[in-house]
Amino acid sequence: MKKSKILVGGLTILFITFVLVMGGCALLFGGKKGEEDVIDIANFTNRSMLQAVSRVTDDGQEKDSPLVSPDGSRLLYCERQTVFNKETNQWMIQSNIVMLRNVNSSAKTPLVTTGNAFTPGWYEDSTRYLYSFSENNTRRIVRSSSAGGGRTNITRNPVGINDQSPVIKNGVILITALDREFGGKWSIYSMLENGNDITRLGEGYDPAWHPTEPKFLYIKSTAPNSPSGIWEMDMRTMQETLLYEMPRYNIRRPQFTYDGRHIVFQRGSEQMVTGTQVVTTSSTFGIKSNKQTKTSNTETRWQLYSITAEGFNESVLTEGNVDCTHPSLDQDNNLFFLSNASGVKSNKIEIYKARLNFD
Repeated sequence: MKKSKILVGGLTILFITFVLVMGGCALLFGGKKGEEDVIDIANFTNRSMLQAVSRVTDDGQEKDSPLVSPDGSRLLYCERQTVFNKETNQWMIQSNIVMLRNVNSSAKTPLVTTGNAFTPGWYEDSTRYLYSFSENNTRRIVRSSSAGGGRTNITRNPVGINDQSPVIKNGVILITALDREFGGKWSIYSMLENGNDITRLGEGYDPAWHPTEPKFLYIKSTAPNSPSGIWEMDMRTMQETLLYEMPRYNIRRPQFTYDGRHIVFQRGSEQMVTGTQVVTTSSTFGIKSNKQTKTSNTETRWQLYSITAEGFNESVLTEGNVDCTHPSLDQDNNLFFLSNASGVKSNKIEIYKARLNFD
């Protein structure tokens, strides 16, 4: 009897020690106790090109559209939540704009808290920003100051449906909108800073200006129901050029580096996923036993890539069984992006920062 008690007590101590050690490992890698899908930051990046990777936020809030200011000092993003509207009997997305006044700190400042602000875009001076503002079931493009205060309407009436993603350079704004007159397709429009001279430039979405030249990147499918590619439009000639596509995989959010020599974007990518399958069997005498077998399959994940400005030399920036999206670059090639690397199963999406190295 005494030996049995000693054995049980010893096993209990070993079990408690194991739990404490494993919990400590989870905290070491940035997760919480009991979170089985914590992933070490180093395991989802190409460390030859992405260096000094760190997690900027860690609050578990759903995030969207991170955008670092051109001078690299501040960062805007949206905090989102899905709520049920009893009046319309529908689920709806509420989105507020938040700012990190210091990109190296997680301390945040709410800027727009009305639940209807989307897709912010910085001015070149890093003190003002544009965004899509929803009101009375329509969206307009408005401007505000990062110091706080009210908003100024750029467009008083919607350009199309779901106007969004404003980007500005030299007083010219590009936006994306669903076009009423062209079969409800996503289209890119240009306008002056005062909202005048609205012009449809063509089909596409996710516009991004070149840092010095009057041209921009955007996303468009090469054929109906086909994956998207990265295109470039020269505003001087209105000529469109297909720079890059990868059959089978969709592409989003291209952005030039500030020297104009490279393009960073997110693209679908197949990743090998391994796991363990547990099969329970019963013997003739009713004794059950569990048998574990290793399994593997492929899943499509969003990953970050880069190419040259001419569309060549594709390089993988992130990899592994995680999603990495919404790349944003400052003038010193610091890259900010979203990833669920610290919570794949719980879909805990946080903002990460890395130094982008093309040497």
